[in-house]
Amino acid sequence: FIAELQVIVGAWKTFPVLAIVTGIGIIIGVAYSLRVLTKAFFAGDKLRQTENSPALSPAQLQVEPITFPEKLGAAILIVTTIAIGIYPRLLLDLITPSLNSPLMQPLWKGGQP
Repeated sequence: FIAELQVIVGAWKTFPVLAIVTGIGIIIGVAYSLRVLTKAFFAGDKLRQTENSPALSPAQLQVEPITFPEKLGAAILIVTTIAIGIYPRLLLDLITPSLNSPLMQPLWKGGQP
C-alpha cells in the first residue's frame, strides 16, 4: 500500500480527479480484502463453536459450489496471466513509448525531470 500511496501523491498535481478515484478504489480493495480474510479465517458466525455446542456435521461445513461468474473471472485471470507470461510484448509495447518520451530523457541522463 505504500507504493500506491506514493503514486497517488505523485499524480495529485497533474490528475487530482483520477487520484481521488484511485484512492477510493484502493479503500474499496482494502475493505474487500479484510472482508475476505475475515470470512476465510473466522468463517462467520454460523461456524463458530463453543465448548458447550455440539460438533458441526459435515453438511454444515460444506462450501457452496463455485458460481459461473466466479469461474469466468478466474478463467480470465488465468488466461491473461499465461498470455503475458508467454508473450510479454503485449505490455511492453504499451510501456516503451512512455519511457522514450521527452519527459523521461533527463532521467535517462541521470538528472531530474
